[in-house]
Amino acid sequence: MKTSPFFILLFLLIFTTQINAQSSTVKASYTVQLREEEGDLNNDRIEDKIILSMDTVDQRRPIQLQIFLSQPDGKLKRVVSTTQIIEAMYPNGGKNKTSEYQIPTFIIEEGILNMISEIKGGMASYSFKYQKGNFELIHISKGTWDGKNTTTESEYNLRTGLKIDVEKNLASEKILNKREKKMQQKPLPKIQDLKHSDFQNY
Repeated sequence: MKTSPFFILLFLLIFTTQINAQSSTVKASYTVQLREEEGDLNNDRIEDKIILSMDTVDQRRPIQLQIFLSQPDGKLKRVVSTTQIIEAMYPNGGKNKTSEYQIPTFIIEEGILNMISEIKGGMASYSFKYQKGNFELIHISKGTWDGKNTTTESEYNLRTGLKIDVEKNLASEKILNKREKKMQQKPLPKIQDLKHSDFQNY
């Protein structure tokens, strides 16, 4: 007996709905703290705090970044909470395949929040400044190696739009090529809007 395509579609729709309903009942549980950093982020001379935590319920093990700013009463207020900016430990949900890169390190220096991350062939630092009520991406520094004899150092000032790439000989540090490019200026990206995949565009 042949099965009608209509009933196949109906079955798939019901099955998908049930799966989504089940997954929606599982609450996030960011119980494992991975990183904590303190420092003054809003120039009030009082320590603020950032915390990285991992969800132990979701099989992908997503990572949450929270930023807390100090208040006049001495308490901390959470102003940012995002799970998009850092790739989950198991992006595809499989426990045997971890993320390609290590979990980023966060450092607070002179009111700037720096996220230091592994990238293909090297490392990158993404600098965020608290202004206009948001943490905005203002500067990117990258250092990469081609696997042979050449390194590339890149500096991108998002406020001015100036991007500079300098290629050097790995052994002698001799500059082989230097390029300056004026990028089209856009509104500065906010930390809560950025996804980890967005950094590939810089």
